[in-house]
Amino acid sequence: MLAYYHLETLLPRLFAFLIAMTLHDTAHAGVAWWLGDRTARDSKRLSLNPLAHLDVLGLAMIIFGPYGWSKKIPVEPNHFRKHKRLSHTLVYLAGPVTNLVLVLFFWWLYFYLPSLLGSSAAESMAIEQWRVYLQYCVIVNLMIGLIHMLPLYPLDGWYIWRGFVTPPKQRWMARHEIKALILVIVLMVTPIGQLALSRIYPYAVQVIMHLYSL
Repeated sequence: MLAYYHLETLLPRLFAFLIAMTLHDTAHAGVAWWLGDRTARDSKRLSLNPLAHLDVLGLAMIIFGPYGWSKKIPVEPNHFRKHKRLSHTLVYLAGPVTNLVLVLFFWWLYFYLPSLLGSSAAESMAIEQWRVYLQYCVIVNLMIGLIHMLPLYPLDGWYIWRGFVTPPKQRWMARHEIKALILVIVLMVTPIGQLALSRIYPYAVQVIMHLYSL
């Protein structure tokens, strides 16, 4: 959902975004299929091919701006075999949880890469280059995972939190989806949201880099 634009970091950011986006969406589709909804699978979204998930405008925003997104995963709650409310929540929880698991994986890989690749001079240079990519995999997955937990439509957090409230409150949330979407759009296109991201993202990068240096 997010990247921060610096031309010199475009390739590692794009690499990290494609991995984070693909596994995020595949997790949604996989859990939905497991719980009985084949809609995403039949739409060919249960795939590790990034092209199955790419949204052209979302990809362009990753390249030229601080935001990015993939195509929305189609979910039909009525297709779930049982516990429809819980199943719906689990489907949307699967995406951000996958990103947070990837944070731990790429963090581990960053530190164990030298023992996996070797220690010659050429290998050391390759390790340092790959470590840049791994750092961005940690950063991008962390930001995507946390942002998608926010209770704002159409982020995953909107559907996750809707699963924990009573039916009357669910209906209230459904009536206010458009307002929540407008709020997200305002945050994306106005200086308010861009200012927030321009401060939060570099701060997150600095925190991650500091932790790597410990």
